[in-house]
Amino acid sequence: MNDCKIPNWAVRSGWWGRLQPGERARVVSEVSYQLVRSGEPLQRYGMPALYWIGVISGLAKFNVTTVSGKPLAYSGIGAGGWFGEGTLMRQGIWRYEALAIRDCELALVPRETFLWLLDRNISFSHYLLQQLNDRLELMTLQALDDHQGGAESVVSRTLRHLFHPLAGANGGALRVTQSEIGQLCNLSRQRVNQTLRRLEADGVLRLQYGGVEILDQNKLRDWEFHCLNARNGTKPCKEPGASPDVACVSAGADRA
Repeated sequence: MNDCKIPNWAVRSGWWGRLQPGERARVVSEVSYQLVRSGEPLQRYGMPALYWIGVISGLAKFNVTTVSGKPLAYSGIGAGGWFGEGTLMRQGIWRYEALAIRDCELALVPRETFLWLLDRNISFSHYLLQQLNDRLELMTLQALDDHQGGAESVVSRTLRHLFHPLAGANGGALRVTQSEIGQLCNLSRQRVNQTLRRLEADGVLRLQYGGVEILDQNKLRDWEFHCLNARNGTKPCKEPGASPDVACVSAGADRA
């Protein structure tokens, strides 16, 4: 397949370069598209999973409902990200819901095509394995943290996964507002602003109009873990590089 025939969304999809020409041709011929307005679900809880879903543009958050009936946002996905591989492998139903925070344009790869790629392309399978592992880490850390590790940990974790190469992030910049980060983290916009300012002062990121630019991925990960480690007794709860008397502020009291 010539480069001129490659769809725009493929450029931001980390798995596209792992496909052979014939595999690319089948995906392009069978993919469909859908526009989901802000506030609407990308897929519905309890319905059969029929597509591997990619976000061409927009921003969405993943919601689960606790046993008490309380909705909980546990991650976000932006342009270039794909999700649903675990559910498709099980050929099951959606056990969570993805809700559009911003209007989302989607690319839908049929389940049969997805499973066909999985069976024949080892490199594609490695991509999926890494993505599943990253999301397992995210959910494990969130279960350990439970919003008690500090707003810095929560915001840093959310940003790190939004900027992850497997999530389709190009470079270090992402168009995401502080209100949208607040929705993903379940924090007030004011608390998000305070947290981002602290991260900016430490050289982790640069705030832009309507967006964020990550300057240091290693520092971002340090911020993600420092309060969580303190809660588990690993090390004092302090800012990376700060003196021991600089304590983290719990996010619990500032949840939106």
